Amino acid sequence: MLNKIKIIGMFLKKEQPESKIEDVNLASQEARNEMNKSPSKLESEGESGWEPWFRFSLMVWAPSGSKTTLRCVAQGEIAEKIKNEVNQEEVIEVRGYLRNEKEGKQIIIKVVEFSKLNLDFEEVDKDNSNQVRLIGKIINNLQAAEILSFKLAVPREGIKFPLFFCRVNEKELIPEFSEKLKKADIILLEGFLQTQKIVKEEGSEKKIEWVSSVICYGFTLLDSDSVSFFYPLDKLTRVVKEVSKIDFSKPKVKVQVNGQIGKENGGN
Repeated sequence: MLNKIKIIGMFLKKEQPESKIEDVNLASQEARNEMNKSPSKLESEGESGWEPWFRFSLMVWAPSGSKTTLRCVAQGEIAEKIKNEVNQEEVIEVRGYLRNEKEGKQIIIKVVEFSKLNLDFEEVDKDNSNQVRLIGKIINNLQAAEILSFKLAVPREGIKFPLFFCRVNEKELIPEFSEKLKKADIILLEGFLQTQKIVKEEGSEKKIEWVSSVICYGFTLLDSDSVSFFYPLDKLTRVVKEVSKIDFSKPKVKVQVNGQIGKENGGN
């Protein structure tokens, strides 16, 4: 399965105890049951032992023009190089794949390569600096409303059944998703990552959560998760919509997560 990420952002150094950087997996029995119906054989690549981890954050642009903070982890030699060679607020490009946080609702970027860029953060290409491409299987019925959401199972390495929570924000694209896609379809998803700050009121107290999603702006419907189905491309159904820019002059809106109402903080 394809699980590729390329992100350009501003490095925000933040170390955390190694004990909290474990194999991250939000797998569910539903995902296992659905993926086991796939004709392909899933092989485990495994992890590389107990090499030290390093966790940091990147401030990145979303194609909508907002800023968002993404969490990253690196391991072993690549972790040491990032710690020793990258300074606070430098712009870097990281490449790797996505994993889910073991506890919480954030998506983590597992970094396998990086490079330093001689750019200021304001010079970064907002349209192409936050890109996600996933091939996975839709494991639930699509819920169409003002925002369409679904879960995508994308097997990768030692964790065969990670789930990614995906959203479609563009109103023009929601009918294309809901009409052409259904549970158990395998798709090539194109989109970007976004982390939202959700404020929930629980009695007299306020609770803050950070929730990551893959925001979809396009998909290609596949007949199988086999790479051979990419050829020829003209036999595939591909739908892509340009992301709308955010008007920051408008007031912040309230969003609902798991039945709770909270405030969306500009896509951060």
